[in-house]
Amino acid sequence: MGPHDSRVVSKSLEAYAGKLIAESSFFSDLSAGLANPEDVRDVFCQYYLWRNQFHRWFGICVARSAPFGKALNVPRILGALVTCLEQEVKEDHHGLALSFLAALGIDDTSRINALPVTDAYAESFLRCYSSSDRSGDDAIAALAGRELAVPSRNAIIVGALPMYYGVTSGLEFFDLHSTIEVEHFRVLWEATALEHADIGRLVEAARLEIWEHITFWDDVYSAIIDMKSELLS
Repeated sequence: MGPHDSRVVSKSLEAYAGKLIAESSFFSDLSAGLANPEDVRDVFCQYYLWRNQFHRWFGICVARSAPFGKALNVPRILGALVTCLEQEVKEDHHGLALSFLAALGIDDTSRINALPVTDAYAESFLRCYSSSDRSGDDAIAALAGRELAVPSRNAIIVGALPMYYGVTSGLEFFDLHSTIEVEHFRVLWEATALEHADIGRLVEAARLEIWEHITFWDDVYSAIIDMKSELLS
């Protein structure tokens, strides 16, 4: 097995994601039950707002893909993206997210206001991979990498919320994503990387997006704590 093999790359990226999550201020506090329950709720509200825009990231991958006839892997790439998006719709991921928020006590999502850091993260992928110095393959590798941040992240969420925060329902959303995201990575990576000469470039794009994802949670957590401190001062 070589660097093109999705299993080899997956293990390396999952280990990298696990390291970042272990160093994360939010996930460290969550896993130990140290985060304030209101702060936890507010962090997940921001995650919900970002997650509602996630399908747009798939769109930029389609927009930056090569025309038919210009690259042999175009049908595989488009098929992989369609497979992932089809699961999003058919398995009603948005409905599961709403059920989770209801378990946190959030019944009216229209009252959730996006923080600047949430808006910035939602646009970051589009801004980065619309650039002419980034390729469509870079975008798909980055998207695939983000998928591998999910299993370690979700393991903490589904463990900590019932144990420390009394949340015992609505967790199906995170249980589901702990399994399908690894398969999403395999499908996306193999569609892109098998015929790609510069695997190192693709791995770097994947690592960057993993870092961006974990940093988003910490930035939201920090912003929420800072806002509370300002109100109390």
